[in-house]
Amino acid sequence: MASVDSGDRRAPVPGTLALLLGVSALLMSFSLLMAGTGLFTTFLSLRAGLEGFSTNAIGYMTAAYYAGLIVGSLRCGPVINRVGHIRAFAAFSSIIAASVLVFPFFNEAPVWIVLRAVIGFNVAGVFMITESWLNHRASPATRGTLLSMYMVTSYLALGAGQLLINAGEIAGADLFMLASLLFGLALVPVALTRATHPAPVESAELDVRRLYRISPVATVTCVGSGLCVGSLWGLGPVFGSDLGMTKTEVSAFMSVVVLSALAFQVPIGRLSDRFDRRKVILGVCIAGTLASAALVAMLLTFSFGMPFSLGNRAVAWAQHPWTITLVAAMFAGLTSTLYPLSVAYANDYVEARDLMSTSAGLVLSFGVGAAAGPIPASWLMQAFGPGGLFWFMTGVGALLIGFVTYRMRRRARVPVAAKDSFVALPEVSTTPSPLEADPRSEQAPPDGRPLWMSILDRRARPRER
Repeated sequence: MASVDSGDRRAPVPGTLALLLGVSALLMSFSLLMAGTGLFTTFLSLRAGLEGFSTNAIGYMTAAYYAGLIVGSLRCGPVINRVGHIRAFAAFSSIIAASVLVFPFFNEAPVWIVLRAVIGFNVAGVFMITESWLNHRASPATRGTLLSMYMVTSYLALGAGQLLINAGEIAGADLFMLASLLFGLALVPVALTRATHPAPVESAELDVRRLYRISPVATVTCVGSGLCVGSLWGLGPVFGSDLGMTKTEVSAFMSVVVLSALAFQVPIGRLSDRFDRRKVILGVCIAGTLASAALVAMLLTFSFGMPFSLGNRAVAWAQHPWTITLVAAMFAGLTSTLYPLSVAYANDYVEARDLMSTSAGLVLSFGVGAAAGPIPASWLMQAFGPGGLFWFMTGVGALLIGFVTYRMRRRARVPVAAKDSFVALPEVSTTPSPLEADPRSEQAPPDGRPLWMSILDRRARPRER
């Protein structure tokens, strides 16, 4: 029987259902927020194209969002601690909802870029509140379960939000209002909850240069993962639209791409626990790069056709929206594992007391990549068409392959007995807060089992140094 912190007393929890009920209001609010984020991100990219914005401008909007997310993760903590979690959640959600409604009044790209940065800043505040609240409710026995709930909720709501784009017309104001409605409603469950306030938000120490000295592979791989993920999530709708996909096909494309992240975590995490983690990272980079290169080859058929021996049927197959979607989902699913793999690999070399600062540095590395990636990716799309997005991904993958291969020759592998267990971590947030819920942050192993992803949260092995 687990227990959770409730005020000054520790109340017994009969099981996963009671734990879920205890955070249901918070997860409901977070689900609405993520559904609105999924809808608005895809819709805004398509609407920007309809308004005549260049691909470069859309890339800058995506970069501004992630830049705001990074700044917010560093600056929102004092605000939350000063006014409390519930009031801060209401303020951040209200600002997001209001910002969404400002977009239709201005059709200038610079204004939209600034608004995206504002939204990113406030979304970071909501992430920090949600994650610190979950950490407050967690005990060593329930950390894995809560992390699983958070991750599954994040991806399912984000994927479902992509499909809501079919509820209105891209050219109209309906989807702006729907997104604003979701962001506004997100504050209601939290505002009405009777739960106690969590403890103050603490900021983890960041030292990226020291982190690079500890694990160059983990640091560079997190940056590379951010470059790809930020570009794909921000420019994916433009990619699909430029290929001639319908609004429904674009929403399905983005939904499948987002949800693919859940499918690859368990098998690749198992492999990394049993074998040299760098080889798994290298294998993921190779497979992801091949998937990206395959998409580039498929897109070339739009311009140059295929050899006559393959026939028109092969061309039709390569150009079918669902074929492109499935290959892109393969790439996205593989890439989504690079961040948690990097965290696990870096943790193989640090003491338990340094886990938070190390992981926070990796979060920042991922966020910097996510903010930087959409800009060169948009340049390539502007120059070479939609295929430029995956030319960029292929280039990033090739660089990661070369760097990881080089580092494998410079450093011996970590013995299996000394390795920490892989734990799936969500990419949707670039704040360090969810890392506090990582079961590895507790020196004592969890004595409970999380949800369907509990297979990732194995009991800690003794470390050999």
